[in-house]
Formats: sequence, C-alpha cells, structure tokens
Amino acid sequence: MTTTDYAVAPGEYLEEWIEDQGLSQQQVADLLGSSRKQVNEIVNGRAPVTSDTAMRLERVVGIPAKTWLKYEALYRADLARIADEHNLASHVDEIAPSAASYLRSLGATEATKRTPGRFVSDFLAFHRCGTWEAYEDLHESASKGDFALAALKDSGAKLDRTVLTAWLRAAELDEAFERGRGFNYDPEELRAALPDLRARAAAPDATMLRDIAGKLADVGVVLMVVEPPKTFPLLGMTRWIDKRVPVIQQTGRWGKDGFVIWTLFHEIGHVLGDPRGEMHLEYSTEKKRNSDAEKAANEFARQTLFGSTGLSPFHGLTRDAEIVAAAKRIGVAPGVAVHQMHRRRMLDYKFGNRLCVDLAGTFDGH
Repeated sequence: MTTTDYAVAPGEYLEEWIEDQGLSQQQVADLLGSSRKQVNEIVNGRAPVTSDTAMRLERVVGIPAKTWLKYEALYRADLARIADEHNLASHVDEIAPSAASYLRSLGATEATKRTPGRFVSDFLAFHRCGTWEAYEDLHESASKGDFALAALKDSGAKLDRTVLTAWLRAAELDEAFERGRGFNYDPEELRAALPDLRARAAAPDATMLRDIAGKLADVGVVLMVVEPPKTFPLLGMTRWIDKRVPVIQQTGRWGKDGFVIWTLFHEIGHVLGDPRGEMHLEYSTEKKRNSDAEKAANEFARQTLFGSTGLSPFHGLTRDAEIVAAAKRIGVAPGVAVHQMHRRRMLDYKFGNRLCVDLAGTFDGH
C-alpha cells in the first residue's frame, strides 16, 4: 500500500465544498447548528469530526457520515504514522547499507535513506518488531543464549547485527524453515543416519545436497540455503527452531565438494555436540574458527569422514590417482581428502584440484 508523508484532514474536503457552494463558514455553521469556531477548527484540522458532526455533515453536504468518519480515522492514523516515522528516523544510521539493500532485494521495502522513518519502519516490520527498542531487546536476548551471538565477540569478527538479523529473518520466511517447524528431531536417529549420510557424500554430484537434505529431514534436521547480503562474512551457521529443531543454514556460496562436505559434517557436529538453542557461525576466514566448540566440531567431522586413521593414509601422496585410490579405500570423496590435505599443508595447493567437484548452485533448498 502506498503511503504519503502528509495527512489530509477531513476539513479539507469540507473547505472545498464550502468554496464550491460559495458559502461562508458562518453560513455553514448555521446550517450545521454549530459555532463558526467549530467549523473553522474542523477545516484547519484542529478539531475532530465526531459521530454527531458526521451525521450533521451528511444531511448538509450530502457525503455519508461513515465516509466523514473514515476520512477522520485515516487523518488521525496518518498523523500518528508520520510522528512515528519522524521518531524512527533517528535510527536509520544504525542499519547497515548492505542490510538496507538486502531488504530491498527481498521486496521487504522500497524506501531509502531519503525517507528514513519509512525505511526504519519497514525494517522493523520485516523483523516483526513494533519498536526499535523491541528490536534491541530481541537482539540482546539472542546474544545471551538463543542465538549465542557471543561467538562474535570471541572471534573478534566484524559482522553488523542488522545484516545478520536480516539474514536470519529471511530464513524464517523460507518454505524449508516453515516445514521444519513440524519436524521431530531425535539425536540418536541422526547418529544412526551418519553412515548413510557419509556414504552419499562419498559420491558428490548435482543431486547430492538435495538427497542429503532429504535424509536429514527424515531425522528432524533442516538443511537450507538462504542467499545472503553482499559482503556477508559468514558461510553458514547452525541454529535452532524453538530450541527443538536444528537448522543448518548456509549462504549458497558452496564452492567445491571438499569444503561443502566438510562443512556439512562440521555443522552436524555442532547439532550433536552443543546445547540446544545455541548458534554457531561459520566464517569465511579460517582464523575466526578458533573456539572450543569449533575445534570439537572439526574433530567430529574428521572422525566421521576419515575414521580413526584420520589423514595418515594420505601422507606423502601428490598424484591424483594415488589420492583417489586412498579415498576409495576409506570411503570418502577425493575432493574432501584434497580439501583437508590443503588445509593441513600436506599437499601444495597446485595439486589435487582436478579431483574437486563444483557443487555451486546444486541445491535450491526445497
């Protein structure tokens, strides 16, 4: 619905009628059985059109009483909205430019900083918050547990909260997230599904992520991709729906299969190893993944994918054929082995790249 930055008092319609009729305000007052002062204040928007006045106007002007009352209600609502937007405008600089452009790309607002109050109002509506203070409180409560944003402080990361919360909220509007509300998560069922998940991940192709998403859904875990704002420093996260259903939420910047599969099992490690309701952020910068929880998730991924021998079968290997053979014996995708060998400086980055499968764009989240 189109909104304006001005309010039209019902008295403006009355003034127009008076001019068309060639009457004076005193003459109209006499017809209405009221004072000239009352007519003047209605014309200037200082006095409201009451039910009694509306019925008199209907008889004198010919416009139905309910229409006059509708004009009055709209006028008062517009006044309140304009005053509210004026107050909200002071918060516009607290919203990051990338969050602003992100909301516009989602169709959540058409406003810009040229209409700051309207933009802040749309931002709050997107987050389902009635006031800026409510948004602040939501963010504060999130940082104390529900979303565990304390991870930001631990890592020293530069991630604007308005950008993060916009991405979080965008996920909540996705069909995959809504379906997840009906899931029944069972950690033992997830553990039991690990061999099947691992086997499917050993053969990466265009349908792998969708297949794995289906297998995770069967045990009550949501795997979804949500397009992020520009320059977003996260690759994904683990979060929870009402502390009941785990959500592995990714940005869609998947890249090669080695990273995709490793990150997926890393996130599953968070789901199984950390308290319900806790959120973990996966940064694009390696040095920011340094908490105890991150180390534990890495160890889980390593044990699940490579077993007790870890990467020892790959020591000293450089030829593609050798890496493929070793990966086949273990039952892991060669790209996963190359990914870990690169990270551990066991293999120069100029080797093994032809073994990696590009999975970008192979999962639409549905």
